[in-house]
Amino acid sequence: MSDTFITVIAIMATVVLMFTIPFIATANQNDRITQSNVQAIVDNFTNTVAREGKISESTYADLIQQLGATGNTYAIEIEVQHIDQNPQALKGANIIGENNYYSEFTSEIVKKIGEGNYNLKQGDYIIVTVENTNVTTATKLKNAIYSLTGKDPIAIEVSSAVLNTKNGY
Repeated sequence: MSDTFITVIAIMATVVLMFTIPFIATANQNDRITQSNVQAIVDNFTNTVAREGKISESTYADLIQQLGATGNTYAIEIEVQHIDQNPQALKGANIIGENNYYSEFTSEIVKKIGEGNYNLKQGDYIIVTVENTNVTTATKLKNAIYSLTGKDPIAIEVSSAVLNTKNGY
């Protein structure tokens, strides 16, 4: 009787391992592929913005649409660091050669995109951070099997310098 019980347990454990481990591996591979796709989407967006010197409503809408096509939901954070080429001149000082940056963030940028194009000038930087807000299948499986807590978000951060602008800003 005990040999039969051990055999049944061994068969059940083998079946679970034969199907669970490949399923987890496939889910992890899907997450890595999705992360690569998201990286390419964000790279394309930042390169387009850097090349054109602006964020247009259609460019931003394309970013949102392409990210949505991955099957996950994302929180998108955009920071534009504007170059302030001579901040001391505004205060009455005559200092030449210091470059400081001031930042604008997602809510301000999206508001300006809705009013028209959001223009950048040569020397500005754009930093886009994308993080998934849902728990993926691979993370759910890891949490169930390994009793892990929390999320394993896909976080992408890309920055690009604005080198040339068509609009002359």
